[in-house]
Amino acid sequence: MKKLYLFIITLTIFSFWIYIIKNYFLWNYENDLNNYIENKYIEPVEDIEDLNSWDESVKNKISEKNITKKINEIEKKIIFYYFPDSFNSDILNYTNWLKSFFHSYLIIDKIDLLKVEMHQDKSKVRWNMKERKIRLFWVKQMSIPETVSVWIHEFGHFIDLYYFKKQVFTDISYYFYNISWDWVKVIKSGHTYDDFVSWYAMTNKYEDFAESFIYYILHNNDFQERAKKSIILKSKYDFFSKYLFRNKEFDKTNFWDGKIKPYYRDTTKINFSLQNFLEFLKK
Repeated sequence: MKKLYLFIITLTIFSFWIYIIKNYFLWNYENDLNNYIENKYIEPVEDIEDLNSWDESVKNKISEKNITKKINEIEKKIIFYYFPDSFNSDILNYTNWLKSFFHSYLIIDKIDLLKVEMHQDKSKVRWNMKERKIRLFWVKQMSIPETVSVWIHEFGHFIDLYYFKKQVFTDISYYFYNISWDWVKVIKSGHTYDDFVSWYAMTNKYEDFAESFIYYILHNNDFQERAKKSIILKSKYDFFSKYLFRNKEFDKTNFWDGKIKPYYRDTTKINFSLQNFLEFLKK
């Protein structure tokens, strides 16, 4: 009996310290690491319908009893800020298209909190993501399709850093990094350009993740075709199918009826039909 009591006391103490380490030390470690990654390695991509439409897709997925509650929950997950405040009315179409993407049932369950900043003024960079905030400067200088493309790229960084959480012992993102990278900016020997979706994907492992993420969503069929010629690309494609879109939601989709070139500096420059894409998200 004495041994049993001793075992219970030891187990309780051990569980207490595990809780402290996980919820205090590792939480601080995770946030510090994410801030370091954002500042050092995640660079902005340079040189590069009706607001109620998403409501209908949400209503088709939930019961009538919970519609209002569910919509309110969604609105709290993604918060838009405008600088200056009056800029809101100037870029209403941009905001509506972005909401159509983020509010899709395919995406919304991957967000616990995301802040979006829309700036009227020009800055040293056009885009960046820091501390759960995706910022866009000089918004009206790009077309809406290109704006959506770059947002999806930046959202890929959000998935990498905040959906797949960075911790000491576990990080799903490392399954992706280990495909092509020996270190943050060190590509494994034997790799060629054909093993990456773009030149920008070759700059470091975080950009490889974000570029592959947008390619999977917007150009899935082309990703699969290219993966037939590269086992490395196939591994990257399979990563997103296994860990992020397990129901193969984007499998073999194609939102562009033109020919995609074999080489791109970055995936945000690839043309696509925004209307076709957003119609797909409503299904």
